[in-house]
Order: sequence, then C-alpha cells, then structure tokens
Amino acid sequence: MTTRNIAVTAAAAAATALVATGVTYASAAAAPEAAPVVKQVAPMGGDSGQSKGNEGGGGGDRGGRGHYEGHIDFNERTYSAQSWGCITVVSGLGSRSFNVRNDSHRTVEVFRGATCDNGSPVATVGPWSTSNGVMPFRVHGGVKVKNGVVGSFRVVEDHHRW
Repeated sequence: MTTRNIAVTAAAAAATALVATGVTYASAAAAPEAAPVVKQVAPMGGDSGQSKGNEGGGGGDRGGRGHYEGHIDFNERTYSAQSWGCITVVSGLGSRSFNVRNDSHRTVEVFRGATCDNGSPVATVGPWSTSNGVMPFRVHGGVKVKNGVVGSFRVVEDHHRW
C-alpha cells in the first residue's frame, strides 16, 4: 500500500469511530446563558462634569501643580526641567560644542566633564533663553569620547522667578 492509501484509510476509520460513539465534530454542549445586561443611568441634575476652565485643579502637561514645568533641549535631545541633579550628556559624530535651549522658568548650568563638580559652570542659560556653541573643554583624567564632547548640566530652581 502506498502512503496515500494508508492516510485515507486511517482518516476513514477515525471518522467511523467518532460517528459510532456519537461524537460529531460540529456538535458542542450548549453554552450557559449570559446574565442580562445592566444599563447604568446618569444621575439627574447637578454637575454634569463640565468645567468652565477657570476652576483650578491644574492638569494637562502641568501635572496638576498649577504651573508649567518646561523642558530643556540639549543638542536636540529633550530633558525635563525638573531639578533632579546632574545629567551627563555625550554628543559624538564630530561634535565640538553643545546647543542649549531652556524652555522653562528655571536656570540651567552647563559644566565640563561627566559630573557637575568640575568647578564653575562653563555656561549659564537663563529662563526662556538659548545658548549655542557651548564648548566644555576636556577634563584631565575625565571621560574621553573620540570625535565628540562630554558635558553635564543641572537645573537650578529660581526662587525669584525671572
């Protein structure tokens, strides 16, 4: 017998066995009946959930704090204007300087090297300002990047709000 004949014979025998035992491929047990759907009704009268826009509460991109946090663009990468400490920035592909755009009400201090403790800042970018061509020269014994530049920055809270 060929392989095809064996396969056809086996399939026919299996189908006969299923029919003989009362099991059919298309039959299934009846599904239990689902619970009826409950419709929620909105309360009558009162506040409909719509505000006039001047009722406080914050929201949107302000995080509910009632003010705009802002952001820092550092060589076309965007960082939060939250003061979370020192942020290291490495820019390669032949870069020799940083472009810093401060879109916040805070001040940004740019330092040379990977940490913010290498002396005084090489640039200070005030609120809503831009500084292009900031060159944080190499720190002796610091991080070196071939064909690139390493710097760091921190966001400083301005208590007098420029």
